[in-house]
Parts: sequence; C-alpha cells; structure tokens
Amino acid sequence: MIDIIQANPYRILGIYSNSPTKERVANNNRLKAFLKVGKALTFPLDLSNLMPPVSRTSETVATADANLKLPNDQLKYAQFWFVKATPIDDIAMNNLIAGNIDKTILILEKKEDASSLQNRIVCALMKDDYKSAVLYAERLYPKYSQEFANLVLGMNNIVDTDKLEYAFLDELCSALGEQKVLPSISNSDWKQYVGNKAVKPLIDSLLSAIDTAKLSKGKGPNARLNAGTKLMNDTMPMLEQLRKLIPVTDLQNQMIVDKVGIEILQCGIEYYNKSEEQDAAYKAMKLQSYALSIVVGKMAKDRCQENVNIMQKNIDSLPPQEVFAEDKAIREELLKFCKLPDKIRYSLTLLNNTKPHLQSMKQKLGANNAFYLKLSTQVVGNALHNLIEEINAVQDTKALRNIEYKLNIESTLKEAWKATEIMDTFDMESEFRSNRYNPNRAKLKDMCDKLGVNDSILKKVIVGLICSGFAAAVGAGIACTFDFGDTGIVVCAIIAFIIAAISYIRDEINK
Repeated sequence: MIDIIQANPYRILGIYSNSPTKERVANNNRLKAFLKVGKALTFPLDLSNLMPPVSRTSETVATADANLKLPNDQLKYAQFWFVKATPIDDIAMNNLIAGNIDKTILILEKKEDASSLQNRIVCALMKDDYKSAVLYAERLYPKYSQEFANLVLGMNNIVDTDKLEYAFLDELCSALGEQKVLPSISNSDWKQYVGNKAVKPLIDSLLSAIDTAKLSKGKGPNARLNAGTKLMNDTMPMLEQLRKLIPVTDLQNQMIVDKVGIEILQCGIEYYNKSEEQDAAYKAMKLQSYALSIVVGKMAKDRCQENVNIMQKNIDSLPPQEVFAEDKAIREELLKFCKLPDKIRYSLTLLNNTKPHLQSMKQKLGANNAFYLKLSTQVVGNALHNLIEEINAVQDTKALRNIEYKLNIESTLKEAWKATEIMDTFDMESEFRSNRYNPNRAKLKDMCDKLGVNDSILKKVIVGLICSGFAAAVGAGIACTFDFGDTGIVVCAIIAFIIAAISYIRDEINK
C-alpha cells in the first residue's frame, strides 16, 4: 500500500477529506491533549482492520495539520483519501470501517459520481489494484474534477482543476514508478504524459553512459574495448524500456538510440585499429554488429553497415579461432623463410618446422578445411620456389668443367628430391597440386633419372651395404668362433650384416 494513503494527513486527523474545518480542528485539539498525557486516541477512519496502525506523535499530528492549511495541499491529499457526500457513501463507509472492502466497492459501483469514483480509487489502491485505480481515475477527472474540488474545498474555490488529473498521476508515479503505472493506463493523453516522465530519466542515464564511454578515448585499445562492452551491457535494459515507452519511429527515441549505437561502433573501430591481438576482429565485430542492430536512422545504419562489412572481410581472412596458435607459428616461419636466400636447405627447414603445426591444424579442422589447405599449400609453394631457383642457378653454371658441374647438379638434385619427398606428405589445394606441384615434381624426377642421380645413390648404398656389412659380418664371425663354433659364426655374421646395413641406409638418407 502506498505511503500517501497510510500516512495521509486526513487519516492521521481521523476525518474525511470533505469533513468540516471545525471537525478537523476539534480532532487536532483532542489528539494534542491525549498525546500530552501519553494516551492513544483512535478514530473509525483508522481502518485498522485493513491498514497498518496510524503513527500518531506530537510531530506527525502537527505535520498533518500543517499539510492541510492550503487549498492545493488539501486537494493533493484528498485525491488519496475518502470523501463522504451521499447516502451511498455513508453505507459504503460503514462497511469499510467494518473491514469489508469488497462489499464497499460493490456498493460504490451503484452510483457514478465524484465521491463514488474517488472512494473506489482509494479502495483499489489499498488493495494494490493499480489497474482498477487508474481506470476509476480516468472516469473521475475528465468529467468530475470540478465537482470533486467543490466537495473538498467548497463551492467558492478558485483552484485550477484542469491540472488535477496530472497531479494525481505525478503522485502515483512518485509512489510506484512510471514503469509500474504506465501499463495500467488506457487514456492516450495520460499514457503520453507518464511515458514522457519515464523517458526523461532513461535518456539522462543513456547520455551519462555515453559520456562515460567517451572518457576512455586515448587510453589504449583495451580501454576502448572495455568501454564499448560496458556501454552495450549497461544500456541494453534501458533501451528495452525505452522501446516499451515510446515508438521506435519517435524522433526522440531515434536520436538517443543512434547516439548509443554510434559510440559503441566507434569503440569497436578504435580498439581494432590499435590492437595487436590476433582475435581483435572478432571482439570488434561483436560491438559493431550490436551497434548495427540497434540504430534506427538511415545515416547511422549506413555507417554501421559499412564498418560491419569491412570487419567481416577481415574476419574472413583470419584463421579459425581454435588454430590461432598454429597459424601464428607457421606465419612466423614463413616470415623468417622469406628473408633468407633462395636455397633448398632453407626449404627443408621450413618444411620440417611447419609440419607439426600443420598436422595439429589438420587434426582440429579436418583434411578438407579450406583454410588449412590454403596455408599448407602456401608452405609448399614457398618451399618449391627455392627448389626451382637453386636448380636453375646450378644449371646456369654448366659452362664450368663437366666434372664440377656434375658434382654440383647431383648434390642439388639429391637435396631437392629429399625436400620433394617431404612435400609429398603435405596436403595441397587440388589446383595447385595439378597445375604447379605435379609438373615441377615430374621435371625434377626426370632430371634425376637422366643424370642417374637416383641410380648413383642406389649404387653407393649397395656398395656401402656390402662393404660395411661384410666387414661387420667378418668381425662378428671371428668373435663367435671362440664361443659358438661354425653355426655361431653364420648366425652372428648375418645379424651383424643386417645391423650394419640398417645403420648405413639411415646415414645415407640423412645426408
């Protein structure tokens, strides 16, 4: 129950709002006398069966009497207290004093006049039935304002009753809040009036939030990101309330919403432009896309849409968030590689250093992921470039003595083929593999075959195997003679030959 009813001066003095002045004076004097000797005094209109006890002290009684000295104040408190002007009011008030508020309302509904509607308003407010209270008030004030004022102040009053209904709304909003009152209103003028009262503090809060966000300018990218995020979160419920109070098409609504959206957008832009975080585009996009979703005006929408489109392009070029670490490591290797001479040995380093990161990326994204294939292809393309460049450079030295050229080209082709075997294990985009990688690989193999590079390697391996294996086998056989006899010689020799062969092959491959 609202305080203006519980602590109403008329209630404290135990009178109706239209009771004669002499009754008010008499009750005031009685109360002062009782309070002076420390005794309590009650009145029928305490309505103790329906309301909390009345707080009567020397101070509250004196204040109540002072609050009813001026006509405007008398009307103010009368709007939230009972009036007794007709026989129906008399019957209704007897039921109310007895504690039967529902029967009181039924009796009052038998007549439509100023006193009946006023008393129904107060009964509804006592029951916290704000919708009914406002409905009764919408019927009272447009038609019976002057009659109500005459009941309270007498026929010769000069009070401006045109503003009486808005005084009622002001007090109700002060007690309950505009948000609670507004849904109960059906009168369009009243709805606009209360809506405007509710909108002003919201707009003030929104403007204050914008000013706070602007204080983060020049304090670094993270300060702008945090300011934009806070502005978005803090104003979200306020904007929702604003939409309920006034239409989206309302110019006042549009202006404040656009101001909020543009500041959030600006926070995202300034954060992204100065941030070095790899996921900066995603964080900025959250702010910018939200700004686009709330702005109303065409200029604001166009600006937000343009920035969202730009940011989306930036995001499309970024790796998926789950492989940021792998992407960063690979791009660092590519950066180092591009600063080095066009040598095959650097291609081998690039391939070996990026392979584990690409395998991790493949495991997370899948072998057919477009981003993974593009990056893997980029690594192979860079490595392949060095192979081609160094082989071409060696071929340009063909004027040298044949034996020196042969040694150079064989060594280069051997290293190139080693790199090619590693590149064979990399995934690539199909177009790159078909149009660039496979043709160059075929040319390299053809060169190796024509120069006998692979044959010479094979011959060296076979000869080496025989020599090293035979030497190991002889040594092992001699050693086994002393322990195992002829059979031991054969077994030990075979084992030693195999071990030596494996070791030799491994060394050759690693050269």
